Amino acid sequence: MNQLTKGVVIASTLAAAFVQLYLSTRLIYPQLIVATAAVFVVVAIVGAWRPGPATAVLLAASYLAPAAYVVWPGFENYGFEILWSLPLLGLAVSGRDAWRWHLPARWRWPLVSWALVVAASWPFVFLREVDFYPGILPLSGVANTSIGITPWDAVTAVTYWTLVHNIGLLWFDRLFAWYANGPAVRLDAFRSAVLLPAGLAIAVACLVGGYQGFVDLRFLNPHLWPHMGRASGTLGDANTFGMIAAFWGPAAVVLARRWPAPWSIVAGVGGVALAMMGVLTSGSRTALIAISIGFAAIVLGSVMTWRRADSVSRPSIKRLAPVVAGVLVLAAVVLLVARGSSITSVVGRGSLRYIGLGEISLSQSARELLWDRFGYGPAAILMLEEHPVAGVGVGSFHTLVHDFAKAASGKDIVPDNAQSWYRHHLAELGLLGSLPWLAWCVVFAFTLFSPATGTGDRFSVGVLRGALVAFGAISLLGMPGQSLPVVLTFWTFAFWFACIKGVPSSPSTPWSTVGWSAALVVVILHAAVTFADARGDLRPRNRSMRFGWEYQYGLGNVEFGADGKPERRTSRDYRSLAVNPVQGKVLKFVAWIDHPDGDEHPVHVRVWADSRLVQETDLKRSAAIFLDIPATPGRTHMVIETEISRLWRPKDLGRNDPRTLGLSIRDWVWE
Repeated sequence: MNQLTKGVVIASTLAAAFVQLYLSTRLIYPQLIVATAAVFVVVAIVGAWRPGPATAVLLAASYLAPAAYVVWPGFENYGFEILWSLPLLGLAVSGRDAWRWHLPARWRWPLVSWALVVAASWPFVFLREVDFYPGILPLSGVANTSIGITPWDAVTAVTYWTLVHNIGLLWFDRLFAWYANGPAVRLDAFRSAVLLPAGLAIAVACLVGGYQGFVDLRFLNPHLWPHMGRASGTLGDANTFGMIAAFWGPAAVVLARRWPAPWSIVAGVGGVALAMMGVLTSGSRTALIAISIGFAAIVLGSVMTWRRADSVSRPSIKRLAPVVAGVLVLAAVVLLVARGSSITSVVGRGSLRYIGLGEISLSQSARELLWDRFGYGPAAILMLEEHPVAGVGVGSFHTLVHDFAKAASGKDIVPDNAQSWYRHHLAELGLLGSLPWLAWCVVFAFTLFSPATGTGDRFSVGVLRGALVAFGAISLLGMPGQSLPVVLTFWTFAFWFACIKGVPSSPSTPWSTVGWSAALVVVILHAAVTFADARGDLRPRNRSMRFGWEYQYGLGNVEFGADGKPERRTSRDYRSLAVNPVQGKVLKFVAWIDHPDGDEHPVHVRVWADSRLVQETDLKRSAAIFLDIPATPGRTHMVIETEISRLWRPKDLGRNDPRTLGLSIRDWVWE
């Protein structure tokens, strides 16, 4: 079962990754599909015997590559992360031992079950958003929401969030395989192959963020970030940039402690200064909270280390004092200098609103901060109330939130997250699908705060604990984990903490039959309910009836025939669908074909009304279909679907009409 479950997760994640590659590049630079797939293969081969260099390059790319997207092709898009995340996935699945789990025994059930829930459910969510017919993806004019989100955009979000979940989990597992397999912990190799390259990359990002904030805010800074007065460094997103910088500020002190003076002071103080500058220029309030907690952990760890030390070891601890002092002084200096830059400070963005010192009361600010969040909170709660078992589907919150917010609170909001990592995933995965990650949070919290064993580096444990606790705390009020670079950073720090704390990998420890059975029950039930919801209330055609937008595909615009009556033609595809408001007792359905050879070679046509086949015939050009379709009692809409066996092109007959045509349908007439 160990190898079987790992194989299922790998296969499903690879499928999502290659679909994501197609969706993200096909319409812009299709040549990148072959190039990225080739890099994936090369990395998978190289990673089997030399994972270190590939790891260093790909982790640095996760922090620096978005800047390249801004230069070429001239804009940043989260979908382009696949250009480095697919090779990183190739690295994570390389080698003979990649097909078994290496996670610590205490973490294996929640993390493996979490990965399996996502792996088993995302295909059903994907198929739901294309109405179980992938042929609609290239069709124009198809809207999956009342604000016009297309099926292409909806399924791109599904595959991206699948990768956010499972690439992070697979990466965490492979770190244990490479650097903590069994009782042996290779921390030096981990530092050189993982931490140092990533730390140098974020230092470059912070330097770029400083240049943006103090010199030119439009330099490598896409979207609306310049307009908002916020820097994004090399990450292309100010929130992602600020959160990663907040992670690495305290980490710089932990890394620098291993170097001799004066390099420890230079690296520690310089790293924290760069991180603080990155946080401030990003304008991220959550990042400022996170790095503040990290600084508090440094100070507390220094005091505790001094108190625990005896008179013999205290002289060696004195090397830490200049680093801590320098960190605090430089943090204050950077904060003061940033006030004179072109960036928007976190205070200026309205932080004081939420502590009762602004324009609203403390009780109002608490409700806004913890519950409403401009309508995103009630929308998430409504999703969970209506779909408590399996949620609305992985990667679907952004797509559905506008319509659910209108229903929940009447607010007209733009697509965004649930303003809470926990609430977001409860809404997407439901209570059953959330059992694994909730169990992981409990188990990991116990690991974070349990007493240290042995003679480990308690200062490093304390600082890394502070960084991880900060991430968990701000995830209550924000969504820093909606970016794959941030997720990879979190799992890397979690592994770092586990190694120093003393949580070794135990790949040989078997799972109990009860554990495997419980995991399979959760995964199978969650997938079954996800499928049922996908065929039911959450299907786009059914959502359109509830929330009130026109849902159709495969039909052209209304034209006027020779008799002056309005008509439509199915075009570019063999199938069509239209959701029609019921405006009478009977729909007078009329359809015909215009194929020039239709009399000699009839065309097979099928028509459904509310999923019920009402007509199947071989239709000639000289004939037509005339149907009286009664409205289904109690339904406010009728769903009409058609299918035709072949299409024709007027251009092939010398006509000035480039379309590909199928069935002609009289526009809807009710009696």
